[in-house]
Amino acid sequence: MKHKRRLEFILCAACGIFCALCFDVAALAPFLWAALAPVFFALLKNRKERRRTILCACAFAFALAFVYYAQMLLLDISARAGQATGILLAAAWLGLGAAHGAVFAAALSAGALLKCPGGLRALLFAVLGTGAEWLLGAGVLGLPFLRLGLTQWRLLPLTQSAPLFGVLFISFLIVFVNVLLAQAALETGKGRLRYLAAAVLVFLANLAGGMLVLGSGTEEPDTGIAAVQMNVPFWQNGGEGRFEKALALAEEAAGERPALIILPENSAYGSFAEETEVSGPVAKLARGSGVYVLTGVYGIHGYQLRNSVFLTAPDGEIADVYHKQRLVPFFENGYERKFSFADGKERGIFETAYGAVGVMICFESLFPDIASQTAAGGAELLVVATNDSWFKSDVPLARHLAQSVLRAQETGRWLVQAGNTGMTAIVSPTGELTAALEADTDGVLAGSVAFRQEKTGYLAGGDWWLAAAAVAAALGAAVAYKKRI
Repeated sequence: MKHKRRLEFILCAACGIFCALCFDVAALAPFLWAALAPVFFALLKNRKERRRTILCACAFAFALAFVYYAQMLLLDISARAGQATGILLAAAWLGLGAAHGAVFAAALSAGALLKCPGGLRALLFAVLGTGAEWLLGAGVLGLPFLRLGLTQWRLLPLTQSAPLFGVLFISFLIVFVNVLLAQAALETGKGRLRYLAAAVLVFLANLAGGMLVLGSGTEEPDTGIAAVQMNVPFWQNGGEGRFEKALALAEEAAGERPALIILPENSAYGSFAEETEVSGPVAKLARGSGVYVLTGVYGIHGYQLRNSVFLTAPDGEIADVYHKQRLVPFFENGYERKFSFADGKERGIFETAYGAVGVMICFESLFPDIASQTAAGGAELLVVATNDSWFKSDVPLARHLAQSVLRAQETGRWLVQAGNTGMTAIVSPTGELTAALEADTDGVLAGSVAFRQEKTGYLAGGDWWLAAAAVAAALGAAVAYKKRI
């Protein structure tokens, strides 16, 4: 008996590891629609044994969280933390893994242990699991990384429901389908067929809807852009020479006369509005080529240290500036006084002759509400200026791009991401990468985009559907419980 229980825990942990790998290994991601069924099978089979159920949930959730966040150990903050770097990163890995694992374990345990009719069990699990994802992205310390929907970012037919309900809805469907499969395995006869048919129907409906959307096509992009990727990582000589190299690449791009040239986050350091040695070369570039230039700058603005993107107009004048609003917890807002940034107060929307450009800086593209509010505020094109060169691995760079792909889908906007070491890409409103540079290479990404004003369902409703689903699950359980009485 003990041997059998041990195997259950190992199986649940293995499912957690597999789930974490699905975020990074494209070939595994499609199997996630069925790969979690063994976990839910174990939870439902043992639901009358509270301790055993909770241990199965913990085995899955902690394995998922610790494997996923292991990439933090490849983050280089030695310039700021010195010899304490390894200790701090290990503590962050353990802390995040434990905290996020505990939240998911609690959600899974509740999904199995709460009284609920079998017909509503999948809905209950999906609401609780997706609710846990939402909770972990909320608040000042929110980190919306572990969202199952992000695993599907390369499988475009399966993510076309994001414009209606967002990335959390993809997570919701993944859990829903897996629970139905687990229930089918537990049932016999017609009950098994009903649950299996329901799982297949939900999956195929989402797939068919996505294929229809992709088959309808989108408008042809008509505005040229150029995004610079200078590939000067911060862990090499503190990123020395990044501005000079970014300018050289931008001058090369200007020869094609794009409408916009985008330099990544932290391309320059200094007071851009006041120091002509910083802003002067950018102004010269803009005047000489007649283009708008977006420049990522760390520097003093309004007597405060800020992480900003400046818009230089074709006449060489600074037309606008956006200061990053959502600062990285501990690293930008309090970890060390000399690196504490002041946050901005307004969404970044730049008016140009071509249309309104919505700007997000690095970490901000992880938050659907920032992108949706920027688009709802009038942005017709989204730009993500980022610097992920703190990582000595390409995996976090691809994870960041996955977030941008979902932001493009949710908002129905073309999106351009410009990264120092990558990943630099142009993303269509359906999530297609129409152009991209490989990570850890230098160059200019040239391509075309379109300025769009259409409103998606997600822009109108956001994540309110999740609250409605929770109410539906609660009412359904209450009615069923009342009938039994």
